[in-house]
Amino acid sequence: AGFAAIRWPVAGVLHGGRVEYEHLVPFARVGAKYLHGVYTPDVDEHGEVQGGVATISDITERIRAEAALRESEARFGQMADAAPVLIWMSGPDKLCTYFNQPWLAFTGRTLEQELGNGWVAGLHPDDLQGCLKIYVESFDSRQEFRMEYRLRRQDGEYRWILAHGIPRFAAG
Repeated sequence: AGFAAIRWPVAGVLHGGRVEYEHLVPFARVGAKYLHGVYTPDVDEHGEVQGGVATISDITERIRAEAALRESEARFGQMADAAPVLIWMSGPDKLCTYFNQPWLAFTGRTLEQELGNGWVAGLHPDDLQGCLKIYVESFDSRQEFRMEYRLRRQDGEYRWILAHGIPRFAAG
């Protein structure tokens, strides 16, 4: 491998460009490592390239952690979609960020329609204010809640829902 492996970023730098890449590199002693490389031209006061500066970082652990997170999220999604209950999640801004497939099938709406405050469109008008009051107060006080409200089904009929909200906190 040697110089051939870095010829293209060096050539880019010598032509005045900044080159950044991530690459899996096999090493004889330690095995394959993911490297993040940044090659930046070193230019003089006239703008002429005099050489370059390279920084190479081992990002193997970050790549592995990202892969593990994606796998964990996929497992959660599969489990949530197989559960015979309606599941939703919200972010710290109180806006909903996730609805499982049973929720979407029940309401007949798309994920995009439900996200944020879109889910409120399915609440029965008589239950709207009470539902939102409990949700906001519980959220702000970081307390678990239970409430009943009517949610519009995909065929336009309303059905009573028993909602159980549990706060989740970031680690740290």
